[in-house]
Amino acid sequence: MKSKFVTIGLGYVLGASALLTAIAYFFATNWVKLNRWEKFIPVFVLIMGFYGLSVWLSRQKGRQFLSKLSLFASCISFGVGVGLIGQTYNSHADSYSLFAVWFIPAFLLALLTRWQPYYVLAYILGHLAYGIYFFGRWGVSSDAEVIQIVTWLGIALANGILYVLTEKGRLYSPFLKWISFQVGIAVLVVASNSHVYEKYGVFMNLPLILVLAAAVYYTHKTRNKAYLLFAGLWVSITVTVKYIEFIMQHYNEFFFIASLLFIIVFIFANVKFMNFIRSWNPSSKQLETENSSDLETSDQVKPDGDFTKWVVRVLTVSVIIIGSLLGSLTIIGIVTVVLGFNKPENVLIGFGIVTVIAMIIAKKLNPLVRYTILISGLLLGAGAAVFKENVPILLVFLALTVAAFIYMAGLVHRIFFFLAAVIIASFVLFNWIDSGIIVMTVLTGLLFVMFASGQVIANVRVGQPILYSSFPSFLLTLFILTFMAESAWYYIVNVLFFIVVVLALVISKQLNIKWIYTWSMGFWIAFLVYKYYDLAWKLLHKSISFAVIGILVLAFTVWYEKRHRLVAIEPNEVHSNYAMNRWIIALLVLLQVMAMTLQIGKSEWLLAHGQLIKLQLEPLDPRSLIQGDYVRLRYKISEPPLFGDNNHVLDSKGKITVVLAPNGATGVYEYRRVYTKGEALAPGEVRLNGNKIGYEGIEYGIETYFIPEGTGREYERGAKFAEVRVSAGGDAILVRLLLQPSIVQ
Repeated sequence: MKSKFVTIGLGYVLGASALLTAIAYFFATNWVKLNRWEKFIPVFVLIMGFYGLSVWLSRQKGRQFLSKLSLFASCISFGVGVGLIGQTYNSHADSYSLFAVWFIPAFLLALLTRWQPYYVLAYILGHLAYGIYFFGRWGVSSDAEVIQIVTWLGIALANGILYVLTEKGRLYSPFLKWISFQVGIAVLVVASNSHVYEKYGVFMNLPLILVLAAAVYYTHKTRNKAYLLFAGLWVSITVTVKYIEFIMQHYNEFFFIASLLFIIVFIFANVKFMNFIRSWNPSSKQLETENSSDLETSDQVKPDGDFTKWVVRVLTVSVIIIGSLLGSLTIIGIVTVVLGFNKPENVLIGFGIVTVIAMIIAKKLNPLVRYTILISGLLLGAGAAVFKENVPILLVFLALTVAAFIYMAGLVHRIFFFLAAVIIASFVLFNWIDSGIIVMTVLTGLLFVMFASGQVIANVRVGQPILYSSFPSFLLTLFILTFMAESAWYYIVNVLFFIVVVLALVISKQLNIKWIYTWSMGFWIAFLVYKYYDLAWKLLHKSISFAVIGILVLAFTVWYEKRHRLVAIEPNEVHSNYAMNRWIIALLVLLQVMAMTLQIGKSEWLLAHGQLIKLQLEPLDPRSLIQGDYVRLRYKISEPPLFGDNNHVLDSKGKITVVLAPNGATGVYEYRRVYTKGEALAPGEVRLNGNKIGYEGIEYGIETYFIPEGTGREYERGAKFAEVRVSAGGDAILVRLLLQPSIVQ
């Protein structure tokens, strides 16, 4: 039975993900009771062990899924190992090289196995490596504006290529297709922001317009409903962003008056345009007033007529978004700038109440005009009431949103009104109750009750929007509570979140409710990732907890599988990509182990043979993405007087080598000069390689020191010096920090 196999597969995924999270968390703790070899050996065992398990499972009948999952665990273990090497030898935290090295096997395994998790992992790692390298290298200085825009263009181009490959079937990955479409357009919107990029941002509007036009044209031509909707939404977002840019540049009376006229003409023109679109297919029935805005209408009509209706809906949603946001901003400008009211909040509240009531009543008004005015009034009135913290008025708007939900048809519109009611209710509760924990607890309970109510409501047009809105909102508030709660309630909420998400995943998978499964899996992944940054719960304790959870889930899954094995047969893969590329994958795993071994050997050699020097420092205390706690160091030699040497090395970027010598009184090594290639060093002098990060700043690759969890304040207060090993060639490795400021040899 397929549902049995699906449940078993999900159990293995949940158990393995919890176990891998436990492994990553454990090594991130930098536990002082383990020396570096006691850390490295288990990682090598994990990499080879998971790979060996994958090979063995691939030879077993009906174990292809577990074989791929084991190989994926081996790849994750390799990433943990690369991060552990950086942690052990104090290389840069979250260095681009960490993600770039990890990206290579993930990308190759994605091509070799064509398994979706590898596509997701490779996509994330590739973007992290690219972003950290270029944006970390150039920063946000004004002289690097062109480089930053070119960097954004590189991301847009890469995502565009990915979208084309997935759209043409060269790569099969729904995730890559969806994310590349969104990210490709999003980065162009960012790069074209003339306030962030004052010199060249305006020129990026042309490629942005061309990409948006191409997206709308292609999705309409191929009759792809979902991506046509995405394209329409991005057009709406772009118009809104550009309008805000214009407001910031032209904040005057004439602009707002002209904007109001433009919005009126814009909405009127779109009404006429949609009437024209409807006439494309004479055989299709004219949409009725209310149904024209209802996105849940069944697809059981003629294909041409159905797609025409979908185009109308996409345009309706896009125009309502643009009209509502632009209209709201314009009215704010008219009230504050043109009319100059002393208390514009009262005017906006009155306008909001009148327009919302009027639009709820005006059933015969064109839906496009009706919804645009209603949403604008709600945004303005409720927003002004929130600004003034006027609870009675907020309660009025809460009642109006409930009335709009009841009396106004349309799935999307009812979802909007439901979410608006939740947001308004949250502001009311925050005004009534001082404790944010209590407010979020109450909201979580109310949303769960609403979700349960949606299950039993017979009217689908009412029940569906409640379900679609309440379930993700419920998970979101419960997820927030896992960070906010305190004492015993903290642990209760975390356990409750785990139980709720796991039950939602299992039930939705068995019943094939895709939207619940998608939301639940998204929050499960978010829980595993973001708990890393939850400082209320130590990494070591989280590691043990997730390990126990993973083992229990896996044990239950194994028991369940044995019980239902005969009716839960995994479908056989006739031509498995794993089997066809078995030897290439084996070589790839061997290369991973060799790369880690070489890096460890290089670092160990430097520790054994490098010259020990002492440097003065000033630490800070952040947390790495996957490597644990660390202190960010800045040395006295980080800003040497390069200009004082009258040397020619004055570029703000690039490699540089400096000469250091010990201070006779303290023994601390200090800057002497820029090293010239081939020069002989005096006795006691060493050279140190670095990279310029400005006309005065230099980074030497020893700016990160990984510490046991929870000891950051101790190092921040007490660390004054660092011991560093330097090779004859100028490479350095940070050995330790000295917490006793009096120790100077």
